[in-house]
This record gives sequence, structure tokens and C-alpha cells, in this order.
Amino acid sequence: MVFSEKLEQRYRELKGEHPDCVLVMQVGVFMQVMNDDARAVSEITGLKLKMAGDIDSPVVVGGFPKSGLDAYVGKLVRAGRSVAIAVQDDSKERSIGEVIRLDGTI
Repeated sequence: MVFSEKLEQRYRELKGEHPDCVLVMQVGVFMQVMNDDARAVSEITGLKLKMAGDIDSPVVVGGFPKSGLDAYVGKLVRAGRSVAIAVQDDSKERSIGEVIRLDGTI
């Protein structure tokens, strides 16, 4: 699992745009969640979490391979959670190309 302050900042920016959703952000071939979203995903799916960042302000992080996206998102949506998936584009910079929202009310 990848972690950096720049990645954390980008996650916070995207989370600010989608505060009502569990934000799942693509980082290469992995999907990553942080802080309260990581705790929610862990509670619903059993995802293992780690602590990262500065010791004075740690960040809770969790991640899973992109190949598991359907399974994890399916569990979240079935549990009634709305999900925002931040997908990277194909550019060299690997920036977020789009955010796909899925409503958890089935």
C-alpha cells in the first residue's frame, strides 16, 4: 500500500467534494481508503487497516487490489453506503480522471 502526504492531501480534497460517500481512490493497481472511510470499509468488509503518516497526526489507511473493487464496493452498497470511486486516467502523471458515484440506497 502506498502512502504519502501528497496522496493524503489529494484524498482529503476528493473527500471534501464527496463528503456523503465512502471514497475509494485508485493508486496504481490498488484502491485505497483513509481515516473514517477506512474504518467503515473495515467494519463492513473485514479489510485490514494500518497506521501511516506522522506520529503526531496518524492516518488510518487500508487498501485492496483493483481486481477486488466489485466485491468491496458491492458489500458497501448492499450495506447502504454510498461510494465514490476516484479512478486514475492513463496519463503519465496518473492523476484522477473521473469520480464515479454509486448510491447505497437499493
